[in-house]
Amino acid sequence: MPDRIVIAKAAIGGRFIVSFEPRMVSWPSLEFRQHGEAKRCADARHAAHGWPVIDQTAEGGAE
Repeated sequence: MPDRIVIAKAAIGGRFIVSFEPRMVSWPSLEFRQHGEAKRCADARHAAHGWPVIDQTAEGGAE
């Protein structure tokens, strides 16, 4: 089982990646166009599983 959720900027394209670490095939990374979408996804998984969310972006909740 993953033990944390990480939000990061994609290297190309200005998108945001939500990954579950340690990485597992059963929990693939998810890609979003906007930070708000990625944050909502991560927060929902946090609510369901209790894993902490680590936001490595400088977005600070901006959409």
